Amino acid sequence: MKLTKGERYFLMTLMTVTQKMLDASSAPSGRIGNRPRKRRSRADVALLKKEVRAARRHKVPVKHIADKLGVTPAYIYQLQR
Repeated sequence: MKLTKGERYFLMTLMTVTQKMLDASSAPSGRIGNRPRKRRSRADVALLKKEVRAARRHKVPVKHIADKLGVTPAYIYQLQR
């Protein structure tokens, strides 16, 4: 089976991309930092909610709040409700 010039080019591109993916160090874990996960008590979550709501009233961006508290921005949006 003979390949056309375009097919060979496509295969070389595909090989190059896969090689770059394999050579990449490692995928991010999706977690913030290497800290272990914390389990919070109800009282801690209540205080966290108060802090988040107060910061959001003062128009603080969610990213800044999340960085300050060490949680994800999605968790901030959940606490806001």
